Amino acid sequence: MSAPPPQRTEPMPDLKISELPAATAMADSDLTPFVQVAPTPATKRASLSQLRRAVLADRGVDVRDFGAVGDGVANDAPAIQAAINALGAAGGTVNLGPRTYRLNSAVTISSNAVRLQGAGFAEGGNPGDGTWLTVASAAFTPITFTGVAARGSGVHDIAVRQSHGSVQNPSWAPVNYDYFFKVVDCLGGIDFDNVMLSGVNRGIFSMNSGRTDFRRIRGQVFTTGIEIDEAFDTCRLMNIHFWPFWSANDNVVRWQQANGDALVFRRVDGVFVDQSFVLGYRSMFRFTSSASGHTQKFSIGQAYADFVRYGLWIDANGTDGQVDAMTTQGEIFNGGGAPLAGAVGVYVDASSTRVQIGTLRVDDAEDNAIRIEQNSNRIDIGALRCVNYNLHGNGAAAIHLAHATAGVPNRVNLGSAPLLETAIPGPLFNAGSNGSVGLNAPAGEAARPGLSIGDAATGLFRPSGAALSAAANGVELLRAESGKLNLGAAPGLHGLEVTTPAGAVNRPEMVASATGAPSSIGWRASGTDANISAVAGQPKGTGSLSAQFPDGTAAGGGARGANAVDWQMTRSSPTRVASGQESAICGGANNGASGSRSFVGGGVSNVAAALRASVVGGDTNTASAADSAIGGGAANLASGIASVVAGGDTNVSSGLRSWIPGGARADTRGMTGRGAWASSFFATQGDAQSGEFVLRRITTDATATRLTGDGAAPGAVNTVNLPNAGTHMLQLLVTAQQTAGSAGAAGDCAGWVVTALIRRGAGAGSTVLAGASGGSVAPTHADAAATAWRLGLAADTANGGLAVSATGEANKTIRWVARVLSVETTA
Repeated sequence: MSAPPPQRTEPMPDLKISELPAATAMADSDLTPFVQVAPTPATKRASLSQLRRAVLADRGVDVRDFGAVGDGVANDAPAIQAAINALGAAGGTVNLGPRTYRLNSAVTISSNAVRLQGAGFAEGGNPGDGTWLTVASAAFTPITFTGVAARGSGVHDIAVRQSHGSVQNPSWAPVNYDYFFKVVDCLGGIDFDNVMLSGVNRGIFSMNSGRTDFRRIRGQVFTTGIEIDEAFDTCRLMNIHFWPFWSANDNVVRWQQANGDALVFRRVDGVFVDQSFVLGYRSMFRFTSSASGHTQKFSIGQAYADFVRYGLWIDANGTDGQVDAMTTQGEIFNGGGAPLAGAVGVYVDASSTRVQIGTLRVDDAEDNAIRIEQNSNRIDIGALRCVNYNLHGNGAAAIHLAHATAGVPNRVNLGSAPLLETAIPGPLFNAGSNGSVGLNAPAGEAARPGLSIGDAATGLFRPSGAALSAAANGVELLRAESGKLNLGAAPGLHGLEVTTPAGAVNRPEMVASATGAPSSIGWRASGTDANISAVAGQPKGTGSLSAQFPDGTAAGGGARGANAVDWQMTRSSPTRVASGQESAICGGANNGASGSRSFVGGGVSNVAAALRASVVGGDTNTASAADSAIGGGAANLASGIASVVAGGDTNVSSGLRSWIPGGARADTRGMTGRGAWASSFFATQGDAQSGEFVLRRITTDATATRLTGDGAAPGAVNTVNLPNAGTHMLQLLVTAQQTAGSAGAAGDCAGWVVTALIRRGAGAGSTVLAGASGGSVAPTHADAAATAWRLGLAADTANGGLAVSATGEANKTIRWVARVLSVETTA
């Protein structure tokens, strides 16, 4: 066998190393010789990448040693993951040089503590100088820290960006990316320091990882900047700055104002936040909840929310914490000063919250600077300034407190007088609520009142738990406590004392007025008797209120009813008073309200003589049946239960629930539920009138059944009955609808439009149907299943009127309603 040919070797230049030409550029694959002294001395070669890893073995790794390109095009995620894995269980630093690294797949840190160390960045919307990570796919979470082994990791001096390529028009919305960074179940802190979130939909999410630290986080996020949940140990956020670095386009920022929450806290215990600024969001601080609970004992230092709908938004029951100093401004971004819809500086939509705020300034709130909903909330504010609220001029208050229908009324305590500055002033807080706003002060003493006014020795103090006193120049001048009021000095030296008598004595309390001409005086009854009537004052118990002393004559009238009110000054009889229990006469002359809870508004000689009867006004009107009513006019009578005469002259509404809208000389003739109206008469009441009847009945088979005004059997007052010598021309509008039954279907219906002429002679037996559309009338309109239903018209010689009958079908429950319009004359 022949020997192999000798290797060809290039002769090395016979030069000193210092005499070799300098390398103009070096690559990781370039070779260099080195001398190895053990285990066998030898001269060998190595690449620069090998040397760097060997020499810097304990100084972290560089992603380029694992194939990262950093050109913003190639997928560098596998190389970064390989660098993380290469650190082993001991962990360490992964260096990312000043390049743009694109991530097309997820990077996870779970088995060691790793510091992702960048080279800093130039602030801006797009990758430039420094270290940048970019993502263009929403299919994965770019970087996740998870597990106990990962705690102590960190991200430092790195900028990140996601691609959002849509046109920035009014329909713009960000791509729905997941959080760029997730910290999950680390049970300890992960540090984020000097991180830029540029054009990122959701920034950082931390769950079950207390002590996580966020410092110098800046950028432009769209939906959520930082969200924390299940933080059972203190987290810290410092120098947060969210600003339109990526785009200040109106459509982008206004989308954020409608949808974006800068900082979201769910179950977070004792979080610290300081030196924070955001611009263009729905909320700066949102305290909400999760299945794990809500935030307690949060502490916010200095905060500034600009172009934000809610500076502080709480929607989780039981949230509590404090804010040192906060400023919020609620304008539409680049909107010429117009406020965001619903802009509120502090918005609490929860119950049982407790928040203390040192100083608070709220600018450009649409209506309320502070809005507290639900119940049992307490907000304490040391100094409050509201600049431009009530911007719609609708009387909105600076502080709105919801009326609490459960729990405890809402309360806002102010440590000093608020400064309210707005073009159209609104009140400090809203009326119509059981919530309250006030200044709280210590109890103090006479020499040093708890609430000082003008100087330290003048003001209000609380000498005991049941008393309130006022002092001037250190001397007590007034004390109010249960049962008495002392004036002039402290008790024992006071000059005047007003007490509540304990004996069985009735007395007037005099009230005088110096205004008006002539001036007036009055009094109200007081004492221990259960029932004391009062004149032009405040009665006690079941006493009445009246304008005159009852004297049993026409001058003063008879006794008024229990709890009655009678302001009438003139009458012709002592009975013309509000004598019914809880009755009322508002004025007029010679009116009487004798029914319990009856009412006469005014007018002359009107009478409400039954339970809940009423006459609003007019002359000589009488409402004589329970629940009857007359609106006005003259000589009208409402004698049927629940009957009504709206007005007019000499009308009679005598039937149950009958009615007359007005006119003159109409008569319902005692018929149930009918209406009548006329302009006058020939000779007798109701001989020239129009009217209306509403009849009803339910059928369940094919038996002809009469329709009546009360749905019962026909009688003298519940059908279309005529007077003797009467003639009626009638038009009937009838509807029928199936509601139940084993045959047909619910909802099947039919309708009729028919006419009839009927007359009655000297008695009911002489009633004749002079003309009609038919004795058994098929429907004018009907569903196919209702064509067999029939309407019958006949003379009712028993009651003297028109008999309207309905014939349905077997196994069908049908409701029938007829509206009968009439033109009536009587000989």
